[in-house]
Amino acid sequence: MEKTIYQGKFTWLDVTQPKKEQLLDIAKRFNLHPYTVQDCLEPDHLPKFELDGEARFIIVRAYNPKELESPHSIQDLTSKIALFYTDTCLISIHRLPQPFFEEIVAKYLTDDNHLHPCDVVTRIIWYAVASYQGPAQFLDDEVDKIETAIFARHSRGKFEEKLYHLRRMVSVNKKLLILTEKVVDDLFRDTKSNPFIQDLRDLNLKLHSNYEQIHEDVSNLLNIYISISAHKTNEVMKVLTIFSVFFMPLTFVAGIYGMNFDIMPELRFQWGYPLTLLSMLVIVIIIYIWFKRKQWM
Repeated sequence: MEKTIYQGKFTWLDVTQPKKEQLLDIAKRFNLHPYTVQDCLEPDHLPKFELDGEARFIIVRAYNPKELESPHSIQDLTSKIALFYTDTCLISIHRLPQPFFEEIVAKYLTDDNHLHPCDVVTRIIWYAVASYQGPAQFLDDEVDKIETAIFARHSRGKFEEKLYHLRRMVSVNKKLLILTEKVVDDLFRDTKSNPFIQDLRDLNLKLHSNYEQIHEDVSNLLNIYISISAHKTNEVMKVLTIFSVFFMPLTFVAGIYGMNFDIMPELRFQWGYPLTLLSMLVIVIIIYIWFKRKQWM
């Protein structure tokens, strides 16, 4: 669907769910390179900045997760926004609705504002970057909840899959913010007359730092969880080993006196049975004292 959402100092053409033929027609009408325009059809394209003749071509990705049980890929977590702009026009191409477009028009494209298409593009990128703020807070809270659950003695949950999923989400978002930072830098070098770009750079740097910290926290928590799980396994093995050490000599004694030979020492001895039980008790006591001295119990 193609519609003009602003007509004033310049024209803003918005295209939703584009088809190849439609994009080729737009390329012909606005003198854009057809191969560059067809990049808009690739759903997993990463953020970038390019020059296309007199036009500038930008791709950014806004956080917009699909309704899946565990979204973790770039396509699952974000939606692509492609932007072409010159001095007289701005073309935005995307598959999913972007509600903040109307907000930009209402807030910035009034009769009192004399914005250049580059200024509007900067604000679109700002809204796209700002969409990662909410997920950063959510992920930080999730890490805190899992950390509390892991260190709670009564907790028996398994968190490997959830921690891996969180780390994957953080990694994807951090990667996109790094690539968006390069887009913002290229935009800044292309035009230094827009002071709003510095605010955009500050926001992107802040979110990048937040995701870097969350990624480090998740990785550390995953390592701690694996260590705690290994420690619990070692404790179980320790208990089983102690039991086996106690019963191994007793089993040996019982095995000796359980052999069915006619001629055996002490076989007809009157006190053989109680003495055997007493010797077993002495063996258990000796093993117990030895374990205590070694501080294994």
